[in-house]
Amino acid sequence: MLLAERLAIPDDTSAILWDMDGVLLDTLSQDDALCNQLLHAIVDSGATVDRATIRRFFPFDLPEFWRRILEAIAPSSERGRQDELIPKLVGAHEAARESASVALNPGIEAVLRAAREVGLKLAVVSNNPTAQVREMLRRHHNLLPRFDEVIGNDLQRVAKKPAPDSYLFAARALDVPARRCVVIEDSLLGVQAGRAAGCYVVGVATGSASFEDLEASPSVDRTYLSFETNRVAMTPGLVTKKSILTPNDFVSHMIEHLAWRVGCSIDLRWNNADWSALGRALGEVMRTFPRSRDSTAVLGMIDDGSAEVRLEANAPGRLSLKGVGGVDLDWFLGLRCEQMSSGKPLVEILGGIADAVPVHLDVTVCSVEDPHHSWEGVFRSVGSAFLRLMVERSDRPSGEDGPEPDEPVESDWKVLRRSTMSAEVLRSTAESEVRVFLDCSGFQPTRCRFDVSDSIHVEGLGDLLEGLSRAAGVRLDVDFKATRLSSSHVVMEDTGMVIGRALKEVLVRRMRRWGINGAGSSVSSGEDLDQSPIQVGLSVEGRKFWKYVPFAMSYEEFRRSFLIGHTVGRGLFSEDLDDFIDGFSGGAMGSIVVHIRKPVTPQEGWPMLFRALGTAIAEALERNPSRKGVTPGVKATLD
Repeated sequence: MLLAERLAIPDDTSAILWDMDGVLLDTLSQDDALCNQLLHAIVDSGATVDRATIRRFFPFDLPEFWRRILEAIAPSSERGRQDELIPKLVGAHEAARESASVALNPGIEAVLRAAREVGLKLAVVSNNPTAQVREMLRRHHNLLPRFDEVIGNDLQRVAKKPAPDSYLFAARALDVPARRCVVIEDSLLGVQAGRAAGCYVVGVATGSASFEDLEASPSVDRTYLSFETNRVAMTPGLVTKKSILTPNDFVSHMIEHLAWRVGCSIDLRWNNADWSALGRALGEVMRTFPRSRDSTAVLGMIDDGSAEVRLEANAPGRLSLKGVGGVDLDWFLGLRCEQMSSGKPLVEILGGIADAVPVHLDVTVCSVEDPHHSWEGVFRSVGSAFLRLMVERSDRPSGEDGPEPDEPVESDWKVLRRSTMSAEVLRSTAESEVRVFLDCSGFQPTRCRFDVSDSIHVEGLGDLLEGLSRAAGVRLDVDFKATRLSSSHVVMEDTGMVIGRALKEVLVRRMRRWGINGAGSSVSSGEDLDQSPIQVGLSVEGRKFWKYVPFAMSYEEFRRSFLIGHTVGRGLFSEDLDDFIDGFSGGAMGSIVVHIRKPVTPQEGWPMLFRALGTAIAEALERNPSRKGVTPGVKATLD
């Protein structure tokens, strides 16, 4: 059964049991704004708590919510004060809720209306007192008359969530077997209660838990980003006009590549993880595009990822996948890639496209150095192949002769300030904005701010940059803001690129004024060679190059044991750290060689590598009067 063209539930469903906070009403946004206001007013003017902590404790009733908040921000020596603070915080919180206006979450009105139209019974089951819940439903959007029952957490002999009691009580009150009830929850506590009650459980990521956490929970049958309507619109034209939202940021990134290569603007919003359906929706749109031929082939690539694609339009819709050149296809498809645990979602999208257009989509994965580059190569190839179907190629130049255009300018780069001691650089693209301040007057603790989606975990990069800047004897301030799409490899590569560019600005000015080495390494003695598993050499010479040289294993063994598929520090992906080195090399226009003298785990090795790179940077910055006035490196093309 599909309600309002957006919520799929079992055909034999007789009732829907709704949580209120975070599901029906957007009380999370209200609490996010309110929580710190109350802490400042009642606890301490300097007391603060971040959104992630508020979201984590959001499922609990107000007394428990505030107990956990206070425990999170106060030292144990002040725990005794909680008994007097919690009643004040709860009272002020309840009063604020009574006077504030709370928004209805997207799509709720349409789903409630559709549920009534097909005769479903409806109840609200909340972890708050019944009278408060009824009052909230009455005051906000006149919701109370829409429900047959309202069940709070204050009924006798009915345990609070995550116990199943309240959902079982609601099913009995509606005279419906629990197995024919659908529970809709936003929290892990709530979905556990629904599963324990024997209901079909829908998780929606509009409140406490993220889509990823709900999708991973064994208590959830189906997960939604929200109940907004899905939409897919692609229009041949301006490729920079794009808005893409799916439950998985890497999926969004691949669709961006597809639309870019097809030559389309795109407006896509997809609220669930039915990736085959998303592929079919994309295919339905692409089927309407004009066609100038029935078959084509293309080689697509980006960096070290490449693929070949054949398209046959006069054939049943199907997807064929294979690997060549030593590519183990099963291994590749099973690799984690950014926010995906495997390549399965992307395979399902491609299969859906092939089925809906229809075409025989024959994809050959040709190189796997970094899985995200390989997938980018695949989706770029598919997009380019569809463009070939649409557009007749010609060797003749089109248009009329005219004056030569002006030389392109670096519109995405701004050097805000630069000197022999420091540089501040801003890079803005359609996807992100990165600002880096690098100061060579001495080490200070690194400051990093990453404004990205909740699914992107890059906070640990600050720890690695701390080691780099300490070894280099510099200060680093980094601000990254994802303006459209979030992708962990984009964060890493772009951050590395802008740090490298800031370093280059300082290197060039130092060379002109004083003369400097312009190159360096982490090796300064025989002991370094004997004792350190990782050594780094850096030469800033006007060209991008980076290479890993393992001494005691094959490169393939090194790639699998160190570069791909490992998690480092606070949730960093090893392949994304490789992208940082890639970006840094490009920004600095420098060559980097990393010697892996003996096997080391990624968890130990990557911090070593960043520190070694910092040591090499320090030597590159050192004065060398014999090189005064010479551009760093050997090419003399850095400016």
